[in-house]
Order: sequence, then structure tokens, then C-alpha cells
Amino acid sequence: MGGHLALTGINLLRQHWRFLAVVCLVGTGVYLAVTLSDTQGRFDLPRGYAVRMTCENDPESALWSGGCDRVVADIARTGVPSFGELYLAFVRAHHSAIPSPATTRRFARAPCDPGFDVKAALKGTRYVLSPDLFAGVCNLAHARAIMDEIDVRDRAYLIIERGGLSYAALAAGTLANLTEPLVLFGAAAAGLALWLL
Repeated sequence: MGGHLALTGINLLRQHWRFLAVVCLVGTGVYLAVTLSDTQGRFDLPRGYAVRMTCENDPESALWSGGCDRVVADIARTGVPSFGELYLAFVRAHHSAIPSPATTRRFARAPCDPGFDVKAALKGTRYVLSPDLFAGVCNLAHARAIMDEIDVRDRAYLIIERGGLSYAALAAGTLANLTEPLVLFGAAAAGLALWLL
């Protein structure tokens, strides 16, 4: 009896191994996406809090509070964000480079301004806390484009912070990870390989 069951199991594996492989790959991918989403969310909470603290009034705030007017409305927002807001926030926070490829291409051949000083441009603003993002910037338009992208990212952190460690935030982060273009490409390549075998 035991030998018959073992033989039946082996035959099922031989007949349906592709399906089982797909199930294993999907399960592993979802598990990794959920785990990464949880880690991302836990790190994003203090990042959102840091944006708030940077823009609070204190005796030394003049050293870095410039540009806070651009996110003050987002800091003032209350309430639980929707799933759509959380999903877009995770995409912007974790799947969007700064500077973006579009910004890099736009200014790749832009002429430098001999009188532009990036340190002076960042002085007294909250962007002075991310000097590495302005490496190689040599004109004001390029600097402002990166500032805009930092604003988008920080608004995303604030949304994730408002979402907290909720199931909605975890699911939104998981979906953002699963819809990352590289992940989709890898899944398509794995599926094609299994189909060809």
C-alpha cells in the first residue's frame, strides 16, 4: 500500500512539476515581498517623523528649515491614508531613484553655471541634510529638480508614517514590491523558462 502511494506521488510530481514549481516560486516571492514591506515600513516611520522634526520651530531651525513650506501642508495632514495613497507612497519611497533617470538625462549635457555654488544653494534648507544627492550638480535648475524629487519622497514618508504598521500599509508595500519592473521581468523570465523545459 505504501509503495503504491509513493509511486502515485512520484507520477503526480512528474506530471505536474511545472505547476508545483510555479506555486513554490510565487509563494517564495510573496513571502519575500511581505517581509521586505514590513522592514521598509518600520524604517519609514522614523523617516517620516524626521521630516516633521526637521520642520519644527526651534532655536536652531534656521540652519535647515528652508523648503519646509513645500511640505507643510503634508505635515499638517491627519487621518489614515487610503490603500492607493499608501501604494503610491511605497513606490515613490522605495522604487524611485533620486535623482531620477529622467532628471539625470535632462541635465547630463546642460551647461554649468560658473557662479553656482551648490553648498550655498543648500545652506539653510532641509536639503542640506542630503548633500550626496546633489553630487555633480552645477546649476540652479538641476538643484531645484532634485529638491522637487526629495519633496515627493518625503511626502511619501509622511503618508507611510500616517499609515503606521497597519495591514493596509503592509499590503500596499507588498504590492509595490511585487510590481517592481525588475520583479515582473524576473517572473516573466522564470515562467518562460519553465514553459520551455
